[in-house]
Amino acid sequence: MKDFVREEIQSLIILFLIIYIGFYIRSIYVPNIVADYDPWYYYRLSVNVLESNYNPPKWDILGFYPPGRPYEKHLGVEYTLVTFYKIISNFVKMTFMQFFIIAPAIISGLSAIPAYIATRYLTKSKISGLFSAFFAVLAPSFIGYSVAGYMDSKAFVVFYSFLSIFSLMFAMKRKDWIGYLTAIIVNLLFIYTWSGGGWYPLIAFLFFIPAVLIFRIFEDIIHNRSLKVNFKPLIEEAKSLVIPFLIIIITINAITQIWLKENILNSILAALGFAGFVPTLLVNISVAELQSINIFSLEGFQRVASSVGFLPTVLTLFGLPLLILFKIWRKEKIAFEEIFLFLFALVTFYMILHGVRFALIFSVATSLSAGYVIGNFYNYLKSYKNQFLIAIFFGIILFYFLDLFSKAYVFGEQYSRGYGISENWKSALDWLKQHGNTTTLVATWWDPGHIIAGYTGLKVHADGAHCGPGVCIPYDHNIRIQDMGRIFSTSNEEEAYSILKKYTYLTKEQCDEIKKKYGNTIYDNILKEDPCKTNITKIYFIASNDLIGKYYWLTYFGTGTGRQYVVLPLTGRDNQGNLVYGNGILTLAFKEDKIIPILNIPSQGIFNTVVRKLVFVYQGNQLTFDYSNATNKIDGLVFSDGSTAIYMDPQTANSMLTKLYFFNGEGLKYFKLVYSNPEVKIFEVNF
Repeated sequence: MKDFVREEIQSLIILFLIIYIGFYIRSIYVPNIVADYDPWYYYRLSVNVLESNYNPPKWDILGFYPPGRPYEKHLGVEYTLVTFYKIISNFVKMTFMQFFIIAPAIISGLSAIPAYIATRYLTKSKISGLFSAFFAVLAPSFIGYSVAGYMDSKAFVVFYSFLSIFSLMFAMKRKDWIGYLTAIIVNLLFIYTWSGGGWYPLIAFLFFIPAVLIFRIFEDIIHNRSLKVNFKPLIEEAKSLVIPFLIIIITINAITQIWLKENILNSILAALGFAGFVPTLLVNISVAELQSINIFSLEGFQRVASSVGFLPTVLTLFGLPLLILFKIWRKEKIAFEEIFLFLFALVTFYMILHGVRFALIFSVATSLSAGYVIGNFYNYLKSYKNQFLIAIFFGIILFYFLDLFSKAYVFGEQYSRGYGISENWKSALDWLKQHGNTTTLVATWWDPGHIIAGYTGLKVHADGAHCGPGVCIPYDHNIRIQDMGRIFSTSNEEEAYSILKKYTYLTKEQCDEIKKKYGNTIYDNILKEDPCKTNITKIYFIASNDLIGKYYWLTYFGTGTGRQYVVLPLTGRDNQGNLVYGNGILTLAFKEDKIIPILNIPSQGIFNTVVRKLVFVYQGNQLTFDYSNATNKIDGLVFSDGSTAIYMDPQTANSMLTKLYFFNGEGLKYFKLVYSNPEVKIFEVNF
């Protein structure tokens, strides 16, 4: 008994150390303001929950205006944060923003607890649980989404993933009301916290149960070396799995249908959309985390391994199958949790084909599987009583263990400082906050919409809270990003102006359609205004330097053909002192009082070709050179400040983004520059 208590205390001490490590890695640098895009959305909604005493409005008047959009129904993140803040603020004096900034590091560290509980319950091994907890909190893909300042749903996703899987396994084994109630409550909380995605453990079990039966048939054939299968034990096992799962899934669907007006089918369709099997929002095409990668190539595998950790990846993809094959060879029955872990890892690994974003869920699978494998192999080695093999085994584990920790520290520091709002953006947002009011609309590409609405409290044209057809009326997310892409990519100012003007009011027909869909809900907003009667009197339009790199997607959505600014860094000078960019792609040759842009792209048959127009920024002044009379020339524009040169084809050179950002709207009729800094330029649109 004393040994048992001592071991439990030792395990708890190590677990608390892992929790602290998870917190520490993410709080190496703590910003003084909320970081990045999505966290501002969660911050704004959390503040609404806090200030309304858990009774937020039903209509979001700031996003997707006009007329706004239905308020978020899944407020698990916000309610949890506000509740914890109210408790903590009784003991520690801090603002809600200060708590919000540090919250992701706290929740991420605490994720070690359900990881430990889940794996220990599956293996009955404290060692397995502790390794899973360590792998869970130090997965690089998890760290990247949960450093201090970056608070969105991801920290909760990992926490509830472990807790949900544990609760389902717990219910399957107990088969009583305690197990069922635990699984129902945990999964309802997960669904309420992660819109659409919180269903995924239930979906996994939905497909896992028939897979177990198929696996049992093959197992029976291999063990008996006969095609004759005894179905009686299969039927008994099926009943023992299906009945508990049906009780859980039917109850949860009944509750969510009444409570949230959704069910598991909605989530399956959403998942198929993210995976590219059914039509989805256009914006997903441009999200970097949803770009396809070849996980079966060496480069793809290394990318995945670097996202979740090399050791957990290897132990999952190779160690777990070896463990299963070893048990089959010894004619041991494969536990149903081993089948689940194998299929869970396989499916989540395959999901990464559709985007590295899914590496976060794969990290959950690898943490569980790697801890499970280590615990089982340790038990096998211990049964042989060979201390030498045990020492070698744990020596190898310890080496990669320390390697993962050191890399996690580097990731934590990089990600902590990699997010955040620059001083230029802060200054621009402060200006907007000072000059805007309730009838002001801020328009730009959709990315910074959450920051603008959260920081300034002003209405935005679009943001990252996807709002599809049938939900956002009359202009859904697809329409808005196509319109914004067209505004930035067109060379016709009148066209850009007319597109923006339609977002200043709603017609009677549009209002009737909205009211038919949402009724009085649209009046329940923070500003207590009628979106149908509140016309926009002023639009501030933002052209920012980040749009240079995003221009391909702006033009792709706006015109159907993606174009790019070719950005070439200065790489040195040639023997004559001329500036060389992009390792020789472009040379700015100095001749008398002229600067001549010379392009060299041999793969495209371009040799020593003069670009027709050059704009060179010198001491704040734009020097313009036109070489229309050159014999060997190519149409287009080079814009350079000395340190960087940007080549634009004729269409890009004549686009509204070029006119606004590079030339400050000079010569435009409707767009007046009212604020400018090196990153952000704000224009007032004259109606």
